[in-house]
Amino acid sequence: MKKLSILFLLGIFVFGVETSLAQSKQDKDRAAFIGNTKLLEKKPFDDNAPAAREWNFKWLTDTKDVTITVCSGTLKLIPEKKNKFHSELFLQFNFGMAVFSLQNPDKKDDEVAATVAGLESALRAYEVMITENKKAQNPAMDELLAKRASNGLASYVETNTCKQDDKKKDKK
Repeated sequence: MKKLSILFLLGIFVFGVETSLAQSKQDKDRAAFIGNTKLLEKKPFDDNAPAAREWNFKWLTDTKDVTITVCSGTLKLIPEKKNKFHSELFLQFNFGMAVFSLQNPDKKDDEVAATVAGLESALRAYEVMITENKKAQNPAMDELLAKRASNGLASYVETNTCKQDDKKKDKK
């Protein structure tokens, strides 16, 4: 009987350790994602930036910790035309939305707030990009900077959300 009790307790201990290790890895990965996102805002051309983007993208697509919504409305927020760094900025936009959702679980369903946070993240990266590489300059991104400066970013985002996309589809 004592052997059975000891084995049972040992099993519970091992299960607890495994669960704790898994939770610890999950927390570390989440922290790495947030850290990479902040690095990419401040140093988008850093030597480690491509690896950080790749890791963040993989984590974001694999994790169950957070989901983001991208649709034709939000796709338009990061302009493609004459935007040499569209891919980097679009990824940064998505990473910023995810960080907002991770740090504000009570607002995870607030599409506008998450989208604004993602756009803010992309704009911070863009500001660094244009100081380091003049070819990064993009008129449409500059318009977004102007909207942010005049506190018009949130109202602009409200007209380009997935919910707005759905309303436009319903009218057709």
